Amino acid sequence: MDTQAQLEYRRKLIDDAVRLKKPERVAHLSSFCLWPIIEYGAPLSVACSDWDLYEKIQRHFLDTYQFDCVGMGTTGGFLCNPPKMLENIGKGYNIFNDEAGTVSLEDVSPMLSEEYDELIADRPGFIWNKLLPRKFERWGAGEVTLADFKTAVDEYLRFMNYMGRIGQVATEEYGLPSNSGYMVPFPGIEMLYNNLRGIRGTSIDMRKIPDKVLAAVASIDPDDAAIDGIFDQPPMSETYAFTLWTGLLANNFLSLAQWEKYFWPFMQKILDKVVAADGTIYIFAEGVISRFYDYFKDYPAGHIAIHIEQDDVFDFRENLPNVCVVGGMPTHLLGSSTPEKCVSYAKFLCDELGKDGGFILSQDKMMSYLVDSKPENIKAVCDFMQEYTF
Repeated sequence: MDTQAQLEYRRKLIDDAVRLKKPERVAHLSSFCLWPIIEYGAPLSVACSDWDLYEKIQRHFLDTYQFDCVGMGTTGGFLCNPPKMLENIGKGYNIFNDEAGTVSLEDVSPMLSEEYDELIADRPGFIWNKLLPRKFERWGAGEVTLADFKTAVDEYLRFMNYMGRIGQVATEEYGLPSNSGYMVPFPGIEMLYNNLRGIRGTSIDMRKIPDKVLAAVASIDPDDAAIDGIFDQPPMSETYAFTLWTGLLANNFLSLAQWEKYFWPFMQKILDKVVAADGTIYIFAEGVISRFYDYFKDYPAGHIAIHIEQDDVFDFRENLPNVCVVGGMPTHLLGSSTPEKCVSYAKFLCDELGKDGGFILSQDKMMSYLVDSKPENIKAVCDFMQEYTF
């Protein structure tokens, strides 16, 4: 099978799974983030700034481990505030430990609770004039020059060139579809948690000043026209596996009432648009999503795929038979067991969940540390999944 045929074959495998059609075999999606860097033997702080090195790492990963779609692999380094991009501005909030092979993230709150009105009135100006100088110490101290900004922009452009190049490589040389044709902006509540007020600050604000939080969320969330316009733009790729991609993190910190108030209106608009356009959406649900199953159960089958981490894959299938479940392969098994046991469990999942569609095998975590999987275990599962047909 040549590369183009492989690409179309894999796209159909994934689409059949989401559409709940009987597939020839179960598709296998990669959820590897920083693990490929560590397995390659490169320091995280170096690889997350050296895009030529990162391309070598990604090629090594694609050559060694055969997946049907690569998720986080091409962007993992960028998610860690590349040190070289920021070195003339400030350190960012990621803490690299090359010896341990870890990256940790500070929970910070660059925005103050009394500044919601400023955010709502002029978000771009507020971020540029107040938040970024607070976030980056040299900027805040007035030490950043135009040359420093140019260096940061040039490094960002190098990253964007890498992204375009490695996406083309994955498609044209390896026959791998890109994850999605369009990227959905993160909702306002996720922006507050991740970038503005932090987990602690946002959680306190939702209790003390809920109206301010709601107004901020409404000012950040794309309006109806912007959501309608998502499909009016040319797709980022003509070779995508899913029409849209989005992620969930705030679900781990929201009560049901808070989810209903701050998050669900945004997600509902997106899902309604996907269904109306007969598209598909891949939702990466970090942590636990089971408390919110009822919100997805009434959508027609064939449009939604949710990648779960800590939820039980069989409980998901029982509660949401209309939704394609992605995941199921336990990190603890990949990281501590044998190739034979890993393959046996992969076969079990395929037989139990995949014969009639509605299941895509993937890892139950975003694979970021070497202990998440022994190389021989994930290699054995990849090889098995490419050959095991119904």
